[in-house]
Amino acid sequence: MTAAAAWRVQRLLFVALAAFALASTVAGAEENKVLRVGTLKLIHGITPYFYQKFAPPGYSVEVIPFESPTDGKNAVLTGTVDTCVHGIAAFFLGAAAGEPVVVVASATNRGMAIMADAKSEIKTVQDLRGKRVAIWPGSTQEVVILERLKAEGMSLKDIQPIRLSFSDMPAALARGDVDAYVGAEPGPGISLANGVGRLVEYPYSTPIGSLNMILSTSES
Repeated sequence: MTAAAAWRVQRLLFVALAAFALASTVAGAEENKVLRVGTLKLIHGITPYFYQKFAPPGYSVEVIPFESPTDGKNAVLTGTVDTCVHGIAAFFLGAAAGEPVVVVASATNRGMAIMADAKSEIKTVQDLRGKRVAIWPGSTQEVVILERLKAEGMSLKDIQPIRLSFSDMPAALARGDVDAYVGAEPGPGISLANGVGRLVEYPYSTPIGSLNMILSTSES
């Protein structure tokens, strides 16, 4: 082989290797898919933070936290996240309105409680009559307390509902801003641990049972 021929072979080999490297880089980029997973800022919304440990090669998981279950559901519909762990009530409200939201699976059970000021005389749902009760609109807890009130022959008219997010409920109870709240963990646990709150009940006796949150996605 002449020097010129050898140079041409070497050049072709270099071009081939460069092309292969470029193709491999592009393929690798295409294979690296980011899964955006929403979840609520709750103890029982912690599971998505472990998804990365079980993700197949070429996949990474980005967790996006939400304060409101409705915000999580809306993020699924707008494509902000691919899937989300949020309260089942938000799904029901969206589906009833014709929104293309889909339940993939049950995500968590339990994790909710009706808490009262430890210094108050509130010990039952009936004792909530006339009291300031913190409730997060659009949440599973709102549906649950409505059912519990109904079972006791009561309604929202018999209490003073206060719109409050889950994370603000323990502090509001400690300050005396509310007399009770229908919350989600870790709120109830915090109120019990610091001695501020008294457990009225775990409201799992409604037709919803203990089901709390689901994993949702959009039809698309």
